[in-house]
Amino acid sequence: MNMAVIKTKNKQAIDELQAKLILRLGRKISQQETLDLCILNATNNFEDILQLASTIPKLSPEKAERIIKKFEAYADSYYNPEEKFDSSIDNDIYSL
Repeated sequence: MNMAVIKTKNKQAIDELQAKLILRLGRKISQQETLDLCILNATNNFEDILQLASTIPKLSPEKAERIIKKFEAYADSYYNPEEKFDSSIDNDIYSL
């Protein structure tokens, strides 16, 4: 079996769902099984997932321009592992 690391902002929600399933089923259910059931449910209810996904904010042209300008400002900079940057840009990019 291949194992994948999946990062989610909803770790607590997955834990709570897993706990509810364990209580109702009366047996242990793994997080992998919980996620598999969620994927199966999402596949069977694709229109609902599509509707939910369409409400997620997109990267606006203004935010994109701001990110590009900051990138260009550091384009000729040397890598400095001690440097700290505002993580809001990462959030904008990786939450797309």
